[in-house]
Amino acid sequence: MAFSAADDLPLLTSDQVMDRLLSDATLRRVAMTCVLPAVRCGTEWRYRKSDLDAWIAEQYLPGRKS
Repeated sequence: MAFSAADDLPLLTSDQVMDRLLSDATLRRVAMTCVLPAVRCGTEWRYRKSDLDAWIAEQYLPGRKS
């Protein structure tokens, strides 16, 4: 999948993502067991806000085991 810097901004840093996930016990528990959607930017990982928001929403679906 090709990615350009203009696609689906803003991109979040790992620290920004961790701040968001660590603030919620359910997200913290689930995040430790899976891989978050991310893109590689040089030597660092970046996370599309929309991908993170969608991933978080999936964690709260009724009937989901967590």
